[in-house]
Amino acid sequence: MATISPLLLALLWVPAGALTCYGDSGRPVDWFVVYKLPAYSGSGGPQKGLLYKYLDQDSRGWRDGVGTIDSSAGAVGRSLLPLYRGNTSQLAFLLYNDQPPPSSSRAWDSSSRGHTKGSQLTYTFPLVYDHKLEGFFAQKFPELEDVIKGHHISHEPWNRSVTLTSQAGATFQSFAKSTYFGDDLYSGWLAEALGSDLQVQFWQRSPGILPSNCSGVWKVLDVTQIDFPGPAGPTFNATEDHSKWCVATGGPWTCVGDMNRNEGEEHRGGGTVCAQLPALWKAFQPLVKHFEKC
Repeated sequence: MATISPLLLALLWVPAGALTCYGDSGRPVDWFVVYKLPAYSGSGGPQKGLLYKYLDQDSRGWRDGVGTIDSSAGAVGRSLLPLYRGNTSQLAFLLYNDQPPPSSSRAWDSSSRGHTKGSQLTYTFPLVYDHKLEGFFAQKFPELEDVIKGHHISHEPWNRSVTLTSQAGATFQSFAKSTYFGDDLYSGWLAEALGSDLQVQFWQRSPGILPSNCSGVWKVLDVTQIDFPGPAGPTFNATEDHSKWCVATGGPWTCVGDMNRNEGEEHRGGGTVCAQLPALWKAFQPLVKHFEKC
């Protein structure tokens, strides 16, 4: 499943057929995207900062989310339900978040860092605040055991891409870079790897923002304003939105990840997941209302 804020969860293995993604409709889906809207874009009150837009392979574009993003009735809540049923004896998991729950005693333990799946986790440094990886699971996923112990890639190359395949056969390309990569994810690697100009949405209220880059074969253009379709929008600026995603200007690539374009993040681990799914590109590309030209 895909989401603008990485879903905090890697459900690794359960008996065949017992684990799947669930959409806002309550039915199984192969993948979905949840786009949490900025706090200001709602009507205020108790739902402020909790509203979201929803997309899957059958939704034909963006839909208003079912209730709020923390609701057990929506796609996120339904898909995470196996964690809260009480019987996790046949379940392995990692919970991670760059801003873990404050009640977590492991939240800022540097030995609990890692990001994406398998070996990709050894390239980046998310905060793993809870996990269960025992017995059979520890043997089956030794790379994840390394991540939990704080082991990370210690030699070149400092970046790596792998292909991930969904249950229904959709392919996703995971790009992960180490803190030692020392360059912008998008202009330093991704645009060339995808062979396309990119329009990149990212949080633009941090120091050292990188301007749009047209110095190479492929342009990397900073998105400055996002506009959802329909009379209610909403429309908001990149300075108000913490999401990180990009689209190939002419298609068909769409990527969702965790990296901003600023000087500091050239020396930070992270990555993005890309796909050539028409439903994704047709939904994301029209969101770009304004971007910074070179």
